[in-house]
Amino acid sequence: MELLERALLSLVLVAGLLLLVLATRRRRLPPPPRVMPLVAVLLWCLLSGSTRPAGLRWLGAVDELAIAYALIGLLAWLTLECPAALGWWRPTAKILRDLLNLGLSAVATVLVLQRQANLNLVGLVTTSAVLTAVIGLAAQESLKDLFAGIELQVDPPFREGDWISVGDESGTVDSLHLMSTRLRRIDGSTVNLPNNTVVDTPMQRFSQNGPVGNRFGIALGYEIPPARARQLLEAVMADNPLVLQAPPPEVWIRAYEDSQIRYELLAFHRGASEEERLRLRSGLLEQIWYALERQGWELPYPVRELQRRVARTDPSHPGGEDATLTGELLRRSWLFAQLDPALVDQLASSVRCLRFGPGETIVAEGQEGDALFQVVQGEVEVFKADGSPLGRSVAVLGSDQIFGEMTVCTGEPRTATVRSRNECVLLEVERHDFLPLVEADAGLVEALAAIVGRRRTELEKLSSPDAARRQTSILERMRHLFGIEAD
Repeated sequence: MELLERALLSLVLVAGLLLLVLATRRRRLPPPPRVMPLVAVLLWCLLSGSTRPAGLRWLGAVDELAIAYALIGLLAWLTLECPAALGWWRPTAKILRDLLNLGLSAVATVLVLQRQANLNLVGLVTTSAVLTAVIGLAAQESLKDLFAGIELQVDPPFREGDWISVGDESGTVDSLHLMSTRLRRIDGSTVNLPNNTVVDTPMQRFSQNGPVGNRFGIALGYEIPPARARQLLEAVMADNPLVLQAPPPEVWIRAYEDSQIRYELLAFHRGASEEERLRLRSGLLEQIWYALERQGWELPYPVRELQRRVARTDPSHPGGEDATLTGELLRRSWLFAQLDPALVDQLASSVRCLRFGPGETIVAEGQEGDALFQVVQGEVEVFKADGSPLGRSVAVLGSDQIFGEMTVCTGEPRTATVRSRNECVLLEVERHDFLPLVEADAGLVEALAAIVGRRRTELEKLSSPDAARRQTSILERMRHLFGIEAD
């Protein structure tokens, strides 16, 4: 065959390979091997049919080996990858396909070299017992990893993206190779574990798609009744939007220890990486501290001296001992600024001061309530339910802003969820805190109804008739809640 004819036939073969690649892309099939077929066509075009000197007969072996390797790759693609992609049978593990290609290529190499270069590789290997023993001993560990890799591919106990712990190493599975498994640690570094170690060592695994159980412990003091402690811990976990409610969070008493009771907590969430588990655990522990502080409880500490412990007060926490300061803070808001200062000072002695950590739920949409809140420090964010875990953000409230007044005045359930954006300090005024003031002056109810009615009118931009009806409705509900009969 002349060089020109081979060149034309080579172009036809290359064009056919390109058409095959385009067809597989359109049908969304695995792409066929391209590099080795192109190399085989090029070598066949240049070397086939040419006369070679006696010392260069090995060029024919190069040509035939390239063709054999290309045909083996195309045959494996056609018989193993395409049917699996079409759903005819289960996909064959990549490591098995690689081993099959390697075995067929080795057989082709032996046959071609024996025919073209008169090299009897089979006889050379089988007659050298010493060489065989040396190769076997040297490759002992590698063969273990190889067969372990085959086992992991055929019956995989994990998939890429899962989090696993093997011995002292843990991380997210980055990739599974012929001889090793690569993990990505929480600090971003990677570690290669021999497949034999992965198979022989007990493994802990979290799937990236399923719920992940986050289990950790905390110790609380004996002054907190266990039932109330479990109730508080369960409430903190239930209020965290990242904690799944199915399966529900759990709290157990683990042990009674010196100066403390140890509890075991279990919360489920999405995300298998160690970073996500540590982030949720850190957030829950932080929120537990603030929940304990609001109840006047504290984490236990070992008693070292027989002396009375004097609690240190935080100067940024206006904690109710100084009613004058609390009254000044109340009069900064739009609600209490319009009331008689003497009544506000009287109310200040009953007001509670609460502190919340970042991301804590202060009130939840749809829940019953009997308290309003005034922001003293920090910021809170208001969310409306829209089907997402957090909800849709509708407003951010800062210092001296009030929320929850409609629940106090009308008894309606909460209309939105409010969460702290950062560490914040709030004043809590409950409905029964107004009772002594209302008993002393029944006109306070009408004053509060008028103030709240005007505020809702401004926010909702109501017309005059609607505003009047709204104010009348608020007044009637407040009279009913406070037990006041209309004149």
